[in-house]
Amino acid sequence: MEIKKSILSRIGVVYVVTFLVALAILGQVLYIQMVSGETLRAEAESVSETHRVISSSRGNILARDESALASSLPRYDVAMDPNSSGMDQTLLDKYLPDLAAGLSRMFPEKTAAQYIQIIRKARSERKQYVLLHKDASFDEARMIQTLPLFKLGQYKGGLILNPVSKREKPYQLLASRTIGYVSEGETVVGIEGSFDYFLKGTDGRRLEQRLGGGTWMPLNTENEIEPVDGLDVVTTLDVNYQDVAETALHDCLITYQAEYGCAVLMEVSTGEILAMANLGLADDGNYYEIKNYAINECLEPGSTFKVPSIMAALEDGYVKPTDTIQTYGGKFSLHNQPIMDAHTGGFGLLTVQEVVEKSSNIGMARIIDKYYSANPEHFLERIYGMGINKPLNLEIEGGQDPRIKTPASKTWSVATVTWMAFGYEVELTPLQILTFYNAIANNGTMVKPRLVKCLKSHSQIVKSYKTEVLKPSICSKETLTIVKSMLEGAVTDGTAKNLKNDLYPIAGKTGTAVISQGAKGYKNEGGRKDYRASFVGYFPADNPRYSCIVVVSRPTGPSYYGAVVSGSVFKAISDKVFATNLEMQKNLTASKDTSLERIPVVSPGDWSDASKLLKNLNILVSGGKPALVWAQVMRDGDRLHAEPVNQNDSLLPSFIGMGLKDVLPVLENMGYKVKIKGSGRIISQSPPAGTSRDSVGIIEFQLAAL
Repeated sequence: MEIKKSILSRIGVVYVVTFLVALAILGQVLYIQMVSGETLRAEAESVSETHRVISSSRGNILARDESALASSLPRYDVAMDPNSSGMDQTLLDKYLPDLAAGLSRMFPEKTAAQYIQIIRKARSERKQYVLLHKDASFDEARMIQTLPLFKLGQYKGGLILNPVSKREKPYQLLASRTIGYVSEGETVVGIEGSFDYFLKGTDGRRLEQRLGGGTWMPLNTENEIEPVDGLDVVTTLDVNYQDVAETALHDCLITYQAEYGCAVLMEVSTGEILAMANLGLADDGNYYEIKNYAINECLEPGSTFKVPSIMAALEDGYVKPTDTIQTYGGKFSLHNQPIMDAHTGGFGLLTVQEVVEKSSNIGMARIIDKYYSANPEHFLERIYGMGINKPLNLEIEGGQDPRIKTPASKTWSVATVTWMAFGYEVELTPLQILTFYNAIANNGTMVKPRLVKCLKSHSQIVKSYKTEVLKPSICSKETLTIVKSMLEGAVTDGTAKNLKNDLYPIAGKTGTAVISQGAKGYKNEGGRKDYRASFVGYFPADNPRYSCIVVVSRPTGPSYYGAVVSGSVFKAISDKVFATNLEMQKNLTASKDTSLERIPVVSPGDWSDASKLLKNLNILVSGGKPALVWAQVMRDGDRLHAEPVNQNDSLLPSFIGMGLKDVLPVLENMGYKVKIKGSGRIISQSPPAGTSRDSVGIIEFQLAAL
């Protein structure tokens, strides 16, 4: 009886609790309906309808011929929902082996068995998202959609393609520092950073409604704001000249095991920079564009500063080119400080012209000390009057201003002007030095260096950047004529005789500066001196069209002199410009010799470029067709014959001997992913020639200078 009462009392408690819970739920429902209904409905409406950002497309950075240097390309993260509601086990089992085989062909980082394992495991764990591959190209995404199972669509096939916009440089590391980047921390580098405002465009906004399955549908509304795409930045860079500048500089740095180097090629009349190469030694022993040394490294220039020094004396009428100066046996002391010439045994008696041509430190120091040590302010006035002290204010960030001491400087001494005479106690960037020499080539008019030609919106010019004159005249015409003769003489009879050639004249000045070690003086910890080799000049000397500077820091090995180290890079660049510039060659006498020795050697590569060049040179070529992509040009008696590199379109051709410009754009348009090591021309490829193109997803090239 007691047990029965206990059970009934417990049941009663359960009923009471259940009744109270039901009553509370009913009360809450009534409260929501009568009191909070409107508020909650508004909140639900705001969640299902919202203003979403429509991203704008970032503008491209283009070379002077408007080929892409940096562009935002559509890329995709490839994922799969192995538990898609429309996919049953039978369907998965039927198509999974073929799907995995297709994925492995396209993305060989995993085998077909590994793809099967990943997908089956995710299905067993009831996962609805498994990442299969990151960073697929647009062409790869289209191919993925044709694979077994995936071609059934997202509902049955489970394919998920997440679009991501990725900034890519078609020429990889070419001019990478000059092109630049914008980091998440808002670090701005190069053109990418400095022109970010124009490149990024403006995002739009529109009202969208969320449907089932997480899909958003745009709603027609008058308040929709369309995105405005970013502008394209057309630069002054020439891909061909940039390529040869980087290749020649890279080879030089390796040969002399140097710390870093830079090379800049500029058009004389406009100041347009056609190439700007910067390479520094990294921790892994390779050279990369670590820093833009051309605009950011402000250091003592050495003998290249002798030209503004002698110009000051010429302008004041203190000296004439035929005046003589004794340089003794290569050693001399001024203000109790030793000054030496590089030439063993010294030069003895030199004319003022020869002081510049042979780059005598003693001769230049004695001239400037004699006429300016008592009045250094006047020497500085002359230097300032040439515009050397003015900042260039370039379009890109990171440029350093000139550093020229004055009597008010803490470290000024009685010997400062004397050492300034041959490039010490003054600091300039390589581009500032080039700008000065470019003014000499430009008949005395100093123009501002520039990297950007114009801004475009869908091929329409929005803003053009014109040539800006920094100084109409850096000196008198008489002084300019004398200095030009000195610079030509430096190549024909002076320190840069190794650059003399029979095709086109070069004018310029060598520089071999001892690198300051700060408070330790000019010797390193080992008691030795480190050097900075440079050469700056212009060509053709009789009708200057291009100016160029090359600076190499801390070269070691067989030589450290500017003419040998930097001059070799200058010559490689100037030869490339001459070889590809028919206007410079018009004065050459046309040869009637059509013998085999006069027929050029043509490397395999892009047929459209090769055929145009050969046509302009009036060289007959047989066999080439307009539709031909890559060609190898063979000798056929006293003519050339073009044959396709790829005889079988289903097989991978040989790319050996070609340059990146010949192959990279074409291969990427075909959907291949290209990996590159080194610089120069292609010396090996993987997979090898003859491999079935259907089985290739990634092509690796090893490059080297040939």
